[in-house]
Amino acid sequence: MGREEFGRLVDRKRKERALSQGRLAVRIGELSGGRYLDPTGVRNLIQGRREIDEELFERLVAVLDIDRDEAHAALGWWPEGVTVEDIRELRAASELRAARLMAAERAALEGAAASAAGSSLEQGTTSGLYLTISPASAEPVRAA
Repeated sequence: MGREEFGRLVDRKRKERALSQGRLAVRIGELSGGRYLDPTGVRNLIQGRREIDEELFERLVAVLDIDRDEAHAALGWWPEGVTVEDIRELRAASELRAARLMAAERAALEGAAASAAGSSLEQGTTSGLYLTISPASAEPVRAA
């Protein structure tokens, strides 16, 4: 893994999109600091002789529609032994954990709202005040 493997990935994606090295350079455009990628720079990148920074990485991923996980793996920007599947499994687990936390928070807010409404009803002091849960923010909203 490293620049050579990333270069092969870029070259494969470039060819799939029928882009010449010059056309790819044009699509990448000007980089920060007035830098730009010319056809020679693209050739050096493909051959693994050009350093890849975050900005160039992001442009290549966007222009060539490269899967970000595959690009990171090819470039070797992950610890040794970590695979694309490992990262995808971690993301899926993280998204599941986040969904569970949001559901637990929503349930707690609904319970607090129900408890507050029940307490007011027991005391006979509703005075037209209702608590609802806003689905957009999952925050209690005070409505008259």
